Amino acid sequence: MTLSALLSKRAKEIPKKICLKFGKKKFTYSDLDRLVSITSGGLKTSGLKHQDRVAVLMDNCPEYIISYFAVLRAGGVVVPLNTFLTPDEISYILNDSACKVLIYSAGFLPHVEKIRNAVPGLKAFMFDEIPVIPKASPLEKVEADLDENEVAVFLYTSGTTGFPKGAMLSHRNLIANAEASMKAMEVSGSDRILLFLPLFHSFSFTVCVILPIFAGAQIILLASVKPFSKVIKSIFTDRITLFVAIPTIYNILSRKKMPFFLRFFFKFLVNIRACISGAAALPADTINAFEKRFNIPLIEGYGLTEASPVVAVNPLRGVRKPSSVGLPVPGVEVAVAGEDGKNLPDGETGELIVRGANVMQGYYNREKETEEVLKDGWLYTGDMAKIDSDGYIYIVDRKKDLIIIDGMNMYPREVEDLVIQHPSIEECAMVGIPDGRGSEIPVLFIKTKDHSVINESDIRGSLRGRFAQYKMPKRTIFIEAFPKTATGKIKKTELRKWKI
Repeated sequence: MTLSALLSKRAKEIPKKICLKFGKKKFTYSDLDRLVSITSGGLKTSGLKHQDRVAVLMDNCPEYIISYFAVLRAGGVVVPLNTFLTPDEISYILNDSACKVLIYSAGFLPHVEKIRNAVPGLKAFMFDEIPVIPKASPLEKVEADLDENEVAVFLYTSGTTGFPKGAMLSHRNLIANAEASMKAMEVSGSDRILLFLPLFHSFSFTVCVILPIFAGAQIILLASVKPFSKVIKSIFTDRITLFVAIPTIYNILSRKKMPFFLRFFFKFLVNIRACISGAAALPADTINAFEKRFNIPLIEGYGLTEASPVVAVNPLRGVRKPSSVGLPVPGVEVAVAGEDGKNLPDGETGELIVRGANVMQGYYNREKETEEVLKDGWLYTGDMAKIDSDGYIYIVDRKKDLIIIDGMNMYPREVEDLVIQHPSIEECAMVGIPDGRGSEIPVLFIKTKDHSVINESDIRGSLRGRFAQYKMPKRTIFIEAFPKTATGKIKKTELRKWKI
């Protein structure tokens, strides 16, 4: 089954049930399916062909979800764009993925004007500019001809090495992961899932869009996490049953000063049956503080974009072990591999490898990088882990240098390659240092050339506008010499121990 067919199936089974709520707007499953068909017909009329790539650049709104499924129904491939990226970074992704069409919302018009010059031949539509074509028999034929093993989405990620690459996920990858997550999290049609994380993120779209549609549940969509008062209000007024967020949010909730009456309502009167945390590591003290304060189970999971993305989650019922990301979701196998590629026994640390229907087909136009992470049916995650005798997974460290900032990935080489071009800089290295809230702070270390005079303000000025703001170093530390290996490589593991 394809994602488009999944939505159509639910529209036939529960046509009048509310699928999506956004402010005062409500969309039944039938409404959403109809709007997807109309938009899909418009895209086909505009020249969209089978497996053409279509990028989506929007903040959270119903039109994002409609566009996503409409592209798939027309036989295309969706390329979700991180809304925090600069026009240059977006242009790189559009060119790399050979995108033919960009669907955007009005707020991104200044970006689009710059992007048009950098991406020749790109058709860019505001959502409202897509031709309105009612569903017709040719469109139904297109959907019938789609194969669940065809690529549905290119999700750009730094992965474990290098610059952004398009992880190719099929319809089957995503639906299999949604089904497995539904079983692990015990999601049913009676659930109401709050969605305020960015829709471009693989974690939020799989868990908060595809999963509820698979289960026939309801999605409560917010434009943003800000103002947070709207999130709190929605929890009560929309009777949310499943709360999905990243560690930073749980850290705030567990420590934020709240009036007694609000803490009382949270602890005894909310409908939330479980809170799910993903996209980054969750500190154990945050789990303990949150559960003690709100009396709601906080379940940590683990995943990566290349696995659609959920790999493991702590059980809602049964044993939850401190510092563990839990057990593999149904249908997913995990193991720990040594440097020789052989599986290691329980309790030993090695690279976590994953196998299952959720594992990507590969990186678009990156044969070498694909071969490095997909071997004999296993996905090599780049995360160092150990697995105990009960099958619980413990993430120990990352094999490579990926930095995770509030659930978003960045690869430090993007910054390092620009910094080193400065005439006053001899060497540099960027690492992520844990901030104690489940996220990381990007810290740039610099060794200047003899007698050179440069300060942190100079560095920030040279980088401003070149990257998304979250990628900018939050601290710049000048050092006299870098710790190095015998072969002269900078030891980033030592830099990560730096006290800031």
